[in-house]
Amino acid sequence: MLLSILSLLTGASVHRTVARAKRNGIFIALAVLFLLTAYALAVTAGAIWLAGIYGPVGAALFLAACALLIAVIALVVMAVINAREARRTRERRAALESLATVGLGLVRAQPLLTAGVLAAIVAANLVGSKRED
Repeated sequence: MLLSILSLLTGASVHRTVARAKRNGIFIALAVLFLLTAYALAVTAGAIWLAGIYGPVGAALFLAACALLIAVIALVVMAVINAREARRTRERRAALESLATVGLGLVRAQPLLTAGVLAAIVAANLVGSKRED
């Protein structure tokens, strides 16, 4: 019942969208399963090959060290990306606050100009194009 109402409101078939999402989810799950299988087999093959060179314990330690190194690199990259995003968020917030301060100053200094600009924006939205993209 709810899906049919949403269908009517959106003008698109929600059922097809849900079916597509389910299908894509199944295929992504299969792909992830086979990628993990390939990864496990590659690590196993590497362990067997390295066992011939360094012995079983040396091969296991080498692979554990490689996995630890990759995990540390991934965590460092994540920390750098998070720090960059936090810096950008602070910059956006500061810019928005300064813009709000300027806007508030304009409203206090020029109330008639502010009312005219707001009226122009409202009129442009009311008279503007009604074309749907």
